Amino acid sequence: MNKLVKLLSVFALATTVSFWSCKGDQGIQGETGPVGPQGTAGVNGTNGTNGTNGKDGLNGNANVQSFQTTVKVADWKDVLVSSVGSGVSSTYGGVTIQNPLITTEKFVMIFLKSGVTLKALPILYTTSDNGAVERLDYSYQTGQAELYYRSSTQLFGGTITLRPGQDLTFEVVVTSKTVGASLEKSGVDLKNYKEVMNFLSTSL
Repeated sequence: MNKLVKLLSVFALATTVSFWSCKGDQGIQGETGPVGPQGTAGVNGTNGTNGTNGKDGLNGNANVQSFQTTVKVADWKDVLVSSVGSGVSSTYGGVTIQNPLITTEKFVMIFLKSGVTLKALPILYTTSDNGAVERLDYSYQTGQAELYYRSSTQLFGGTITLRPGQDLTFEVVVTSKTVGASLEKSGVDLKNYKEVMNFLSTSL
């Protein structure tokens, strides 16, 4: 009898374990819940401080205008230039710069740009090694300026060159006759570009 009770107990226990160990099929997935409320926006950052204003530039002069132009070596042509007084003509290399700013009612200066330096025309160079004389001059009329170039030496029977060996850049400065007259009387070195422009930028 005791053996029978023990067997029934073991059988009941095994049945219970089997019942609880079985896993049923997965149920249907429920619906997604509603989205939660949106969080509040963060606080804007503070604006940075404004930078300091730059210094005012020098007062300009509406009577002064300028422009730059580059002349190629191939632009120079042979032209006859009459000497002053004698009427004798010599051959120079010549080139024309056209610009409506240039008129006979204006005072016109032309500067040769050499690196960071500007040199006022006319320019006369004499080299000590071969005695060559190099000239660069200009004239102007309404609507245009004419540039003249000539280099000559007496060595080996003498040679004449009517074109510079490289492209040249010029700055043409145009102002009124009144300001030009004041410039000439001011004592400013007319060959010094900075002095000229400083005077013109403050003249009335």
